[in-house]
Amino acid sequence: MKSYTQNMDDLLVKHLTGEATSAEVLAVEKWLADDEANRHYFEHFRLIWEESVQLADTAHVDEQAAWQRFQNRVQTGSFETPGAKVWPMNSPLLRAAVITGLVIGIAALTFFLFQNKPGKVIAMSNIHTNELVVSDSLPDGSLVTLNKHSQVSFPEKFSNDKRVLQLNGEAFFKVKPDKKKPFEVHTNNVTITVVGTSFNVRSRGDTTEIIVETGLVEVATEKQTILLRPGQKAITGSNEAILQKQSNTDQLYNYYRSKKFVCENTPLWKLVDKLNEAYEVQIIFGNEALRDLPLTTTFDNEPLDKILNILSTTFNISVVKEKGQIILR
Repeated sequence: MKSYTQNMDDLLVKHLTGEATSAEVLAVEKWLADDEANRHYFEHFRLIWEESVQLADTAHVDEQAAWQRFQNRVQTGSFETPGAKVWPMNSPLLRAAVITGLVIGIAALTFFLFQNKPGKVIAMSNIHTNELVVSDSLPDGSLVTLNKHSQVSFPEKFSNDKRVLQLNGEAFFKVKPDKKKPFEVHTNNVTITVVGTSFNVRSRGDTTEIIVETGLVEVATEKQTILLRPGQKAITGSNEAILQKQSNTDQLYNYYRSKKFVCENTPLWKLVDKLNEAYEVQIIFGNEALRDLPLTTTFDNEPLDKILNILSTTFNISVVKEKGQIILR
């Protein structure tokens, strides 16, 4: 189980303020690479930091004394965060570590900056999903639809100059236009900025994918910024700084909102990937030659067995269920 120590919190603050030495930067990067839970902790830590900076000019705090109080509370764990929601994980120990990290990180950094300013504390909200897709509204009236096993975190009230959210998993955003307050989504090492548009963000494992439906979307890493238009997408890995800009060639990404699998001359492997995700099964190819077979059809909220029967008839292939797998031959 990873622990979020006082020394690491010190390093994270120095990293965010640009005061870390080269050795400290390497230590933070290694810590982030060690465990996905560490990345989640850092992203929520960074979200609070960025929101807090918006109010820093008006919060005249004895920073040294506040930081000492912050460290003492981190060590004792004496923070209260009523109603906090946490994204569940498979391992009880890992889940406990993440819960502890998020509670301490969010509460501690807020306390550090705004302990002496009642009314300035940033209250956080979460929308998270387990086995069901969830749609909800955000504080600004924007709409978000989260795929299964996903979470979005955001302030209960956005700051005056931008709307910042942290995403883990996959979500579709329909953003309410507001030219004075850009809408930012942070996930892995990527920042997505818009004013009013609709787009899909998928962050699973080491890969982040952004697909634009309407409007313009700015996607940025530490080393690169690109602009995406409708019908375009960008892909990058969590340890990469290079964005791959491409045309989006299918509508399968939209299945969890539309309840439809739309294939337009789509390679069979792409459909299989989405079926595995949607129905939480393991469909594999017993014959690799089947992977690139083109398919043009729409499955509208069909049971998995019906879809598999149609594939079997269409391509004259066998579907075998064996040892927890579904094998296409």
